[in-house]
Amino acid sequence: VRRLFPANVYVQRLLDRLEALGVGFGISTEPGQWLYHPGYRTLWVWEPDLRTQPLSYLVVILAHELGHVLDFDENPHYRAITRDLHWTAVPDEIECSAFVRGFLLLRELAVPIHLGQYLAMIETPMAAQVGWELLTRYPWALATPSAGGPGHPAARRPAS
Repeated sequence: VRRLFPANVYVQRLLDRLEALGVGFGISTEPGQWLYHPGYRTLWVWEPDLRTQPLSYLVVILAHELGHVLDFDENPHYRAITRDLHWTAVPDEIECSAFVRGFLLLRELAVPIHLGQYLAMIETPMAAQVGWELLTRYPWALATPSAGGPGHPAARRPAS
């Protein structure tokens, strides 16, 4: 499956990290969905996206799924929480954490994407929650010249 990805340097950095973590790849059978399964340690890729989506989308979805890999590795109780859930019922806390970890990973891998671009790829209201978490818990991650600022609409406290 890896050979189907674009030969973009940033996509390849993310794929290298997934492989370094021992994550395999498979083709997703859920229409439109990319899904990480911790039990199989596999990222199921929606193959049509590799031909139809822009590179920025591929970077964000890979970062998000890598966030899940790291979260499931560090929080074994996430497996118990999600074991019997359909992917649509995964708690927002777990999804938000994966997006936050994904953005931090993009910073670590020197992928030039700013907060506004990242949040634009995430559905509302999750984008607001992710933006708020990043701005309040990880402001240092936004201190790069390419980082978006707190003026982005999603960087406001999420509605309760």
